[in-house]
Amino acid sequence: MINKFSYIFLAKTICIIVIFFFNTFNLFSQTENQFTNEFQFNRNIGKLTATEFDFSQGFTSGEEENNPFYKNSQISARLWLHYFVNKKWKLSGFAAFFYNRDVPEISQKKSPEVRFAFQGIYYINRTDYVLTNRLRIEDRILGNAEGTVDIVYRFREMIKLVYPISYVQIGKGSLYGIVSEELVFKTKGSTTGEGFFDRNRLTLGLGYSFTDTIQFELTYLNEYLPRNASDKMYNIVSTTLIFNDLIYALKRKSGSIQAY
Repeated sequence: MINKFSYIFLAKTICIIVIFFFNTFNLFSQTENQFTNEFQFNRNIGKLTATEFDFSQGFTSGEEENNPFYKNSQISARLWLHYFVNKKWKLSGFAAFFYNRDVPEISQKKSPEVRFAFQGIYYINRTDYVLTNRLRIEDRILGNAEGTVDIVYRFREMIKLVYPISYVQIGKGSLYGIVSEELVFKTKGSTTGEGFFDRNRLTLGLGYSFTDTIQFELTYLNEYLPRNASDKMYNIVSTTLIFNDLIYALKRKSGSIQAY
């Protein structure tokens, strides 16, 4: 059972962030609404290694249209390789392709992007929560309006709290909360701007494990982008469907792989 202090801590954390969101909405002249859906497929390929494939599609509102499904914004695919150094450290890298069909932040249409990244995650595992600290370095190679290539490096630092609500440990049949704070910095680029501080990302969400194989997450992301012309803010609702070793689970269910 989760103790009373844990419930109070979770409730206070969520209330503080929600109050911050609503108090800052009216401070920015450019606020847009977006929606993204993602499918994530994970597979263990060894005791210490795993692969991951993500497919994501994004939608965005327009300049005079608040509907987050107003137009297609971005389609992306990422292939990850994860290495679990020990119980506290995980090292990962990915290669990705983004088709930026109409992304407001880079103010151009039909911009292809190839992205490479390397990251390390440090885990603090406790009985009633998991706290992680992630540092990621990204190499973004973007096509720009002039038909040339723009190369931008991004540095991302994120702290994330995953907090079981219905059970003390996360697993089959558990409902859990998600709270994260991320700071993003970048080098200068003709497509992404000259400012070093790129954005701040605050996330609130819920996740549910239907089985050990299938999870679903619903999150709200408040993204603040300081820009010279005018600061921007995005309200982003995201859904993520996660499959863990799906092929292995299906084979085991069919009897072609013996379960131990």
